[in-house]
Amino acid sequence: MNLKLPLLLLGLLLFAGLIAFEQSIINPISFIIETNYLSQPYDQKGLIKGGLFLFSYLFSLLALISILFIANRWMAVSLIALCSIIFGVDFYTQMLGSSPSGITVAILATALTETGRAADLLVYKKPLTYALAASTFFLIFALCLRSLIVKKKRIWFGWSVLALALSIASIGLLSYKIFSITTQSYPAPIKLPLVLHQYFSALPKHEERILAPSIQTSKTTEYQTIVWVIDESISGNYLGVNAYPKNTTPFLSSLQFSKDMQNYGVVNSVSNCSNTSNLFLRIGLTSKIQQDFKTAQHNLPTIFQYAKRAGFETYLMDGQMAPGEVQNHLTGYDLKSIDHYIGYPRSIYPKDRDSEILKSLATLMKGNKQKRFIVAVKWGAHWPYPLAYPQENAQFQPAATDSFTEMTVDNKEIIINAYLNAIEHSVDRFLKQLISQQRPDNSVIFYTSDHGQSLFTHDNSALTHCHFNTNPAALPLDEFKVPLMVFAAQAKKHFPKHTNRLYAQEQIFSSTLKLFGYDSKIFNAYGPTLWQGQVSTIAESYILDSGLKVSIPKDELQTNTQTTHASVAW
Repeated sequence: MNLKLPLLLLGLLLFAGLIAFEQSIINPISFIIETNYLSQPYDQKGLIKGGLFLFSYLFSLLALISILFIANRWMAVSLIALCSIIFGVDFYTQMLGSSPSGITVAILATALTETGRAADLLVYKKPLTYALAASTFFLIFALCLRSLIVKKKRIWFGWSVLALALSIASIGLLSYKIFSITTQSYPAPIKLPLVLHQYFSALPKHEERILAPSIQTSKTTEYQTIVWVIDESISGNYLGVNAYPKNTTPFLSSLQFSKDMQNYGVVNSVSNCSNTSNLFLRIGLTSKIQQDFKTAQHNLPTIFQYAKRAGFETYLMDGQMAPGEVQNHLTGYDLKSIDHYIGYPRSIYPKDRDSEILKSLATLMKGNKQKRFIVAVKWGAHWPYPLAYPQENAQFQPAATDSFTEMTVDNKEIIINAYLNAIEHSVDRFLKQLISQQRPDNSVIFYTSDHGQSLFTHDNSALTHCHFNTNPAALPLDEFKVPLMVFAAQAKKHFPKHTNRLYAQEQIFSSTLKLFGYDSKIFNAYGPTLWQGQVSTIAESYILDSGLKVSIPKDELQTNTQTTHASVAW
């Protein structure tokens, strides 16, 4: 008896199972779960949607299997190799823990804006090894399976390409017409063209953001110099001043009772990734904006436009960028509202880059008659942590010293200690030098970070931030926890904090508009200010640039023990 046919059929069944497994390693039967979800009886069109999804999914499997039957050897091998690579990338994305469904539009957007830091992925050696192994296994298995197909059963490559094209086109149409059917629910080689199309079709055309001429200031500003210090990768709950068990911030802790510092404790960041948080902070895309998310993301004017309109000289200094380079979705149009854009040469080591920002700030913070608005984006505790501080200043031991120490549970202690050392250097020492400098009384400094770090919050996830999940409840919340402090003369009086209010990073934007001298109708459109706070017990943050929001209970946001009950002075 010829065993080739039964062996081939069994192999094809296993091949389909392998595709399903590499599509979702957490749930290899995710397509069944998705079909069941779409077919729920409460939706009168549920069976139709579930049926359409299942049919399109099975057709996508057949289209991928058809590649094995292509008669032209080189065409077949090329397509199999391409699929293997795509599966490997998708598998790697899942292994990192950034998204349980692999490549998504949000993940792709993040990856394309962080290409300059691709080398950091070498830290995740184990996921990379697994992904390479999975990709290689898929390639070998597919080639072995193809060898079992007799020549007379093979097909013209055009039929396979047509099947792939029809599958991609039909799924694209389904996901466009039926909101609940998403492209990420399909095998990686099928969904990738659709994800790329979604990403590039949604890209803004870099149209100029317009601040309406009718928007004008109505009051004179009390502060001549207003500074935003936006740190990098600082979790508010890891600061000693916010009751972290190890005193990572001895200087800040000594200022707890100082009248010139107001500490709002741990608050939620506007987003959980650098490029989105910095963009949303810059345009005031708060959770209270009453606009379509995509419209608001592309059209809202920047804080620099408001500052210029209010008569401020504007500065943006980026400790992560070299002169002439931009990041965080900054466009040429945006630069028109920034009088001075300052980058720092690549020759400056990471541990020294914040010191260069200090030098720039020291010059600008001196008393002057010119009103200035300054945004300083720090290097902070950017990964790799051991590079973010001088090794001789390491207070917490044992600590990782290798910049490519792998993010594994086995290395948990040395990685966290390295992170604590980075905080002590980049937060406490930095602010000590900044605050100790002579500053005019009419200056105010807002200090926060772009996002926090979910260090081993989920033991199966090596990624520290930028997680994406369509189920917000599954996200590690630590990456949304950041510090928020204000430094100014009589800060506790002029920036009161109330125990019954919820504070958020997004309130910096509306508060700054108030300080610029704009009317309440203008700044209240962006949500409450720090003087108002929120009565709500739930904070909201955006998940990357997906438009989805994660809800964070007030109890999740730890606060420092010292609270001021001053009355609102505004």
